[in-house]
Amino acid sequence: MAKALVVVTGASHGIGHAVAARFAAEGHPLLLLARHPEAMDRLQSDTIMRAAVDVADYAGLKAAMDRAEAAHGPVECLVNNAGFLKVGALETRDPADLSYEVDVLLKGVINGTRAVLPGMVERGRGTIINLSSIGDRVPGPDGEVYHACKAAVRSLSSSLQKGKATRNIRVVNIAPGLVRTNIHQDMGISFEEYCRLLGNPEFISADELADIIFYCWKLPQRICVRDLVVMPTSSSFG
Repeated sequence: MAKALVVVTGASHGIGHAVAARFAAEGHPLLLLARHPEAMDRLQSDTIMRAAVDVADYAGLKAAMDRAEAAHGPVECLVNNAGFLKVGALETRDPADLSYEVDVLLKGVINGTRAVLPGMVERGRGTIINLSSIGDRVPGPDGEVYHACKAAVRSLSSSLQKGKATRNIRVVNIAPGLVRTNIHQDMGISFEEYCRLLGNPEFISADELADIIFYCWKLPQRICVRDLVVMPTSSSFG
């Protein structure tokens, strides 16, 4: 049987790219979305589609999904991964930057979910996996907007799961922490400085997290891992 279409946002690097590679290895057709799609060329397949889309742009997001569904059938799994972390004193940050952060981290998840949900409700099945953060329940002293948005994503995931459970739709909130990605670049610091700020902890690899996400997906549709914190065993944080 043909494999289900999977959509991954923020697929150009880090967790998103690792998730895309994991699903591609299992033969799933993919729609990979990112603001800079040229970075997604490392994955090559006739069943992989790419689109330069900002998740804050609902019309562009929906149009890309419509094209993918026309080629590969309905979206059965959406991985809402797009995001970034900015730190700095809230009182000195540009209000426009703060607004855009909310657009990507929260509205982007809402936009992706809104685009796939009608079809999932109609078919009576589907899976939405939201990449939150350990910060959705243990916020830090910096990155206030980031943590607030992640807390909202966790709440959204829980509310959607309760509301759509009787329609056989799974909504999964994954709350990882200490994953080795290039998130430090958005903070304007080196990985070494990022490690020092965190106390030089152990990190999980993006590939290891992708394996966990894929596991949540491949479980029978009647089973939903609703809220999952993923941290290194050696970390007491959270």
